[in-house]
Amino acid sequence: MSFSTWRFSAWALCIALYSLPLNAAPLDQYRILNHLDNYGNLDLRNKPYTSLPDGLEVKGNLNIAKTSITSLPKGLTVMGSLDASNSQLERIQRGTKIRGYANFLGSQIKIWPARIQVGGFLNFTDTPLEQLPPAMTVKGDLSVARTPLTELPEGIVIEGSLYIGGSKIVTFPDTMTVKGNIYLGGNVITKWPKNLTLGGAVAR
Repeated sequence: MSFSTWRFSAWALCIALYSLPLNAAPLDQYRILNHLDNYGNLDLRNKPYTSLPDGLEVKGNLNIAKTSITSLPKGLTVMGSLDASNSQLERIQRGTKIRGYANFLGSQIKIWPARIQVGGFLNFTDTPLEQLPPAMTVKGDLSVARTPLTELPEGIVIEGSLYIGGSKIVTFPDTMTVKGNIYLGGNVITKWPKNLTLGGAVAR
């Protein structure tokens, strides 16, 4: 092999290695500093991380959209909102605290456990959601549109509006509170609540 041929091969190898994507890895406390802004927002959107450290406290918003993170860590506190849209997230730890809204659109959430605090709307649109906890309270809007969810929990309280279009819901629990509107999105309800507290209207 001539020197010029060897030099070209070495150059091609360097280009190929440089073009490879970053290896997915857990996010540790040291790397977090690289993704924090002056307002305490932690932006990991489209980053190659697979997990977050336990006990994580985010003073602003947390964005894990389009990541391979499958589970939120134990003891997570987010003082702002959570964006986990189009991520691989499938598990939320009990005790998680989110002061703002939580957007799970297009994620892999199947079960929403009890004892999770969210201060704003909950968006489960286009997820494989199958179960919500008993006597659930939602501080804003709730969207379960285009999910396989078949029922809402007894005694659910939604302080905003409810969106169910494209879900498997055709019956409502006996007791339900929706302080905003109910958007059926084409779903035909065969059983309405005996005790329905509705602050707005029903849109079919």
